[in-house]
Amino acid sequence: MSLLEKMVRQCRRPTGWLGRLAGRGMNLGHARGRRWGLTHLSIAPGALILDLGCGGGRNVKVLAGLALQGRVLGLDYSPAMVRLAGRVNQSLIRAGRAAIVQGTVSALPFADRSFDLATAFETYYFWPDLIADLREIARILKPDGRLLLVNEVYRHPRFEKRNAKWAKWAKMNIHAPEEFESFLAEAGYRVVRLAEVPEKNWIAVLAEKA
Repeated sequence: MSLLEKMVRQCRRPTGWLGRLAGRGMNLGHARGRRWGLTHLSIAPGALILDLGCGGGRNVKVLAGLALQGRVLGLDYSPAMVRLAGRVNQSLIRAGRAAIVQGTVSALPFADRSFDLATAFETYYFWPDLIADLREIARILKPDGRLLLVNEVYRHPRFEKRNAKWAKWAKMNIHAPEEFESFLAEAGYRVVRLAEVPEKNWIAVLAEKA
């Protein structure tokens, strides 16, 4: 097994020293895609935000910098990533502006209608039951709450060979742009904006509860 394959496999649920390395790599490697994805929405200063699959925790830190009077919670089901994200955000956690929680998107440990925004960077394609998990996210969103999905992999002919290989290694479920519209509608969302950068294989989808 090549080192590349090992790293791609770690994206699903990072473990051990290689998982920690992958988490730190994602913090750096996804920076440009993250910045681009966040240009597609505005965030209120006092927003309560949930970052799903927070990984190494850099997204939590960036989101907290946009919601300066709000609070950001990061959730991940990998204990290694919970520890790493906690270290990356320790000053925000001490200030009460962030928290890192271990858990799963399929059973979120939060009350109904709690969050203004949920974000998922590079994670939705690992969720075990996409429609049910999207409905679980809708449960914890406020009536006007939004969901932002940002991915550096989506179904596009230019990247078909690479994506098929990565999907096999990491058991990723990758979709074409029109499929996002379909599965989000089935789960009870309305797509507000869908943007692509085909030459980079980037996609960002902003949706709100229907």
